[in-house]
Amino acid sequence: MQENRFDPLQLLKEILLFLAVSALAFGWIMLMLLIFSFVAVSVITLKLKTMFIISIAFTLITDIYYIVRRSAKKREERRIKEMLGK
Repeated sequence: MQENRFDPLQLLKEILLFLAVSALAFGWIMLMLLIFSFVAVSVITLKLKTMFIISIAFTLITDIYYIVRRSAKKREERRIKEMLGK
């Protein structure tokens, strides 16, 4: 029964991990857009504001994917524990 108790430290860890994943996703996407902008400067020009909007949009997509995967993993763990009778 100890596993079902609310653990604020575990919640804090998960929130910090989520923020770290979000920051890394935003940074990575922004870096790739900057590199793409420098390489394709004669073909297409991206303004910095446009790059921020694209980066934020893809970061939100990454965040949604991360949340869905984490919740699916938690549900699977809970289902396995119920099958084992714990």
